[in-house]
Amino acid sequence: MSHLSRYECEHLLPSHKAGHYPERSRWNGHREEHPMWKKFELETIPTQVGNLSIQKVRISGYLDSSTFPQLQEHLDNLLKQDHHYYLLDLENLDYISSAGLGVLMGILREVREKEGDLKIINMSEKISRVFDLLGFSRLMKVYPSEQEALDAFLNPAPTGPEVAPEDRF
Repeated sequence: MSHLSRYECEHLLPSHKAGHYPERSRWNGHREEHPMWKKFELETIPTQVGNLSIQKVRISGYLDSSTFPQLQEHLDNLLKQDHHYYLLDLENLDYISSAGLGVLMGILREVREKEGDLKIINMSEKISRVFDLLGFSRLMKVYPSEQEALDAFLNPAPTGPEVAPEDRF
């Protein structure tokens, strides 16, 4: 059995000193790499398909309890402008919490009440597993490409059970 040098003990092993977390954490002590410092960004790109005005919303970074209000406010503002068709691009979404899932369910419910729809593209395998585990994939269709999702807006097929307004988390 080899012994660790003093340098290895002080600099390579996790410690409970300020700026360091126990070994079970994947954070390496650098502020910019800690999940709470990861960026959350939204970008909306209006798209016209046939006679439908579709709002493509790119969601990037971490969607959690500290960032979900931004998404909620953004989508609420779009709804107030009478936009009822949404294409959510989750290609750069690294993490989604129950708060983020709640926002998505809420917007899905609202747009379907107004005879609109929401479709998802570019979902990572990690996020897809969360959706499958919680049954969200039965409520929201995920498309492999943007073009397939846009075509589905023009030729809607049954997407699963409707989300009733009384359904709550």
